[in-house]
Amino acid sequence: MNIYVHKNGQQYGPYTTDQLREYITQGSFTFEDQACHDGQNWIPLSQVPGVSQPAAAQPVTQQPQQAHTTGNSQSKFDQVQSTPVNGGSKKLIIWGSVGTVALIAIIVGIIFLFSGDDEENGDQVVNNGTDSEQAEASSSQEPDVTQKEEKNSGSSNNNNIPLIERIPSDAGAVILIRVNDLLQKGRDDIAALLPPGLPPMVAKALEKPASLGLDVSEPIQIHLIPNENPNLAPTGGLAGKLSDKEKFMNTIELLAGLDKPTEKDGYHLYQALGGADGAEPQIAVGTDFFYAGGSDIPSQREPSIEKFMTADGSNALIKSQDTFASFSKEINDIGIWFGGDSILDNFEANLEDVNLDTLKGGSGTLTLNFEDGELVAQIKVDAPSNDMVYGKDGFSDGILKFAPSDAVLALGFAFDLLKFVDYAEKELLSEFGEDIKLDEAMPELGGLTIRDAISSFTGEFLASITDVKMPDPASMGGFQGGPGVAEENPFGGDASSAEDNPFGDDDMEDSPFPGPGAPGDFPGGAPPGGMDPGAMMMAAMPKPEFIVAASIDTEKWLKLKAAPPLAMGLGLAMMQGYSITEKDDFLLIASKDHLDATQSGSVKTPVSGSGKEIFEKNDFVFKINVAPILKMDLPIPPGGPMEMLKDFSHLEMASSSSKTSGSGTMKLAFTDKNRNSLSQILKLIKAVQTIVPEEMNF
Repeated sequence: MNIYVHKNGQQYGPYTTDQLREYITQGSFTFEDQACHDGQNWIPLSQVPGVSQPAAAQPVTQQPQQAHTTGNSQSKFDQVQSTPVNGGSKKLIIWGSVGTVALIAIIVGIIFLFSGDDEENGDQVVNNGTDSEQAEASSSQEPDVTQKEEKNSGSSNNNNIPLIERIPSDAGAVILIRVNDLLQKGRDDIAALLPPGLPPMVAKALEKPASLGLDVSEPIQIHLIPNENPNLAPTGGLAGKLSDKEKFMNTIELLAGLDKPTEKDGYHLYQALGGADGAEPQIAVGTDFFYAGGSDIPSQREPSIEKFMTADGSNALIKSQDTFASFSKEINDIGIWFGGDSILDNFEANLEDVNLDTLKGGSGTLTLNFEDGELVAQIKVDAPSNDMVYGKDGFSDGILKFAPSDAVLALGFAFDLLKFVDYAEKELLSEFGEDIKLDEAMPELGGLTIRDAISSFTGEFLASITDVKMPDPASMGGFQGGPGVAEENPFGGDASSAEDNPFGDDDMEDSPFPGPGAPGDFPGGAPPGGMDPGAMMMAAMPKPEFIVAASIDTEKWLKLKAAPPLAMGLGLAMMQGYSITEKDDFLLIASKDHLDATQSGSVKTPVSGSGKEIFEKNDFVFKINVAPILKMDLPIPPGGPMEMLKDFSHLEMASSSSKTSGSGTMKLAFTDKNRNSLSQILKLIKAVQTIVPEEMNF
């Protein structure tokens, strides 16, 4: 067994158990000193197998002899630490063991960081060498412990500044990740996603982050400072609390092969992972926290790290941005704050001839929480003025009469269209030059302008699909002479009876389209009976049952409806059996199952209770129920994706933009309400990996 020992900031070894017992007896080591005997974990010497308490500790009469080899006083352990590691392997190992815990919430990122061609190097934590090398190392690096003193790490008046107050005021985005909560919700499933070949320390860190010296009781934080040059990545870094500074430093030195750090004003600074001229992160360690900072411009990296490590809180983002101060008090699994000006300045520099001044002064947050049975994502945006407020503060009772409670899919919005058009004309359409003119009469619209056409609608739109019926093969006969000789009226009764056809007015009795054999049709007459291509194609199409409602200015709509292109389109829809009706200032388009609603003014079972509440509190709603889809006779092969869909209940997205403080929510609900959604999502990712070809996986 080869055992390494850490004492007073120095590493010694490797030693055998007999050698260690002798040094303990001499007083060179104590049972409280940290040791590594398995290449994975640091534990007290008292817990190392085979190292037992001596009968009596003798006074120190002899110190282990220092190395006598010329020009080399480093132990084999230190040689391993300083052994060059290629850039890819070093970054993989360091972020795989330490950064992984910080970024565990970003599951896709975690897999990406752990993938690559350098994985074979990941499990080589300590190179024990040959027996002769071990013997030489143990004799050439015996510790003179009495002459070693722990180096002063420097003192600073800023060591007690909280991490959240070290984020500078020019940060454009901040990400807070509650690693502890995420590990509790999906630890086993996260471990199942890790590729083989990683150091065992990674799995240990997932089980117990304190094994790396990390304290995840507080959120890991990432802040980004946009560069003025949009071609450069933001400056910033990742910071977290430490439970054991020495253990953390030993871990990253051991796993990443880092040299000893340089002592700065109150902190230690390691060399950049990719070298001084690279853009890779550089790790700094304070009294009880670490910070990995990076910059696309190498010369800016160390100054930005020093700014964070020595911050006194006077220039903190939390003191200059009230919205960030409020955000920092919230408890979310993952939270992102973004500040309007610094982000928009960066975008504006990258977008030619686009003016984003109307958005300046705003900010927002994006949060993600994994609850039992559902994933909830929410975005909140504080607009700088009412210019960006378009919502109608919910849907009206009138349009909700046409919202079926059993909808498989529902999509609707309630916006101030004219206000949006005014904004688009001022801020967006100007970028297209003179190509789009809202107030110019257009022959295609029957002499109406684009603004007139838009003003025919008053802002509410709601579409619902309640079923999708697959075609019956027996109904694909076609016209006269084929198997389907009897022409079926989709509305019941005799197809020739106008009484049973709600569209049977005199003007529509004669089809405006040529029949088989007419001029412009198939040359030489009609095709053989029962094989009309148009009829066969239509018969083979799935038939959705739906109802669409849109609020209108009826007088303006009737003028727009008369425009030739629109009249032709509506005529085609009516010929397919769809009802088009104007009722109570609503335009209603419905399939066969919802014809009654167009006459009575309401669907049979409109939304109510919580189903109605989502429409009343929001001005945009999208909802899709998965269970009814699985019951449809859709041409989707069983197994694979269909099996995974069974785990989902519904997807719901809604937003409210009627005030300057707008919000949006997305909920992904699962059928199993008792299991955490993070665990279920990770299991789905694992399932996808087994379906997708290996070369396409992360």
